[in-house]
Amino acid sequence: MPVPRLFEAAADPGEQWAHVLACLVGLTGPETRPALLAELAGEELEGAAEALTRERQALDGYGVDVLVRDRGRRWVLGIQGTLAFDADATGGIRGAADRLGTFGERVISVAVTPDRAAPPAVEAAREGGRDVRHRSWLRVRDWVQERPERGNAQGVDLALLREAEYFLTPRVAELYRLEKLMAEVSQALRPAFAAMFFDLNDRSPAPLVAGGRSGPGSTRIAFPRTGDAAAVMGVEGGALSLRLAEPGLWPGVDEPGGWSSLAVGQPTDYLRARSVVLAAAGRLLQAPR
Repeated sequence: MPVPRLFEAAADPGEQWAHVLACLVGLTGPETRPALLAELAGEELEGAAEALTRERQALDGYGVDVLVRDRGRRWVLGIQGTLAFDADATGGIRGAADRLGTFGERVISVAVTPDRAAPPAVEAAREGGRDVRHRSWLRVRDWVQERPERGNAQGVDLALLREAEYFLTPRVAELYRLEKLMAEVSQALRPAFAAMFFDLNDRSPAPLVAGGRSGPGSTRIAFPRTGDAAAVMGVEGGALSLRLAEPGLWPGVDEPGGWSSLAVGQPTDYLRARSVVLAAAGRLLQAPR
């Protein structure tokens, strides 16, 4: 018997956020689910209460985080999420939207991003007549907070909404602390920046964000917020770096004082180093209780 999605552990922070949204869509009842889909799509969808939900659907090299399809194949809704402001996601949105037609007659794509208005990637993906819509994580958070009172949710729906609120509220607040800072990071590195930040933030919330030692245009994010720093993210000239207070994590890049340093020049740099970073962060940072 498959394990319910509610108990499935996602690794990447972006996948964790999408997993929370997928649980709300897939596990809530016939009152909450249509209301949530209407909020995401911007319209009521016939048959939404009985719609089928699938998480992390691959589509010929592209993918959606949440796929919702009408049992009568009248429509299909594909949701893609990112934690990066103004992410370069046009190709992924277009590619997924073009392949969703195999699941339903009418294709609706929804990009959930931190941006308060539709970013350029969404506007570009609409070219060619694609029905691409945008929602912000801030709006999703607000809906999750307000739904129990507006919708009189009870039982399982109420439990799921409360768990989603517990997850989203502090993380969304931290995400929007990064709004101006992420503009200083090169566009290609913004997803890696968000992943690195939330990997460390989950172990030591609300880090200290301050100007870097290199002067204007540089930023230092120190974990934990008080006391001696054990992990420091750096942003300078659009480049991204990470320093951890443990030597020998990456051969040949130790610093004086027993620190290891990682330069993130392309998106895959952090992906390759992530397991080492998480293991070291578990030793260096006190996990929240």
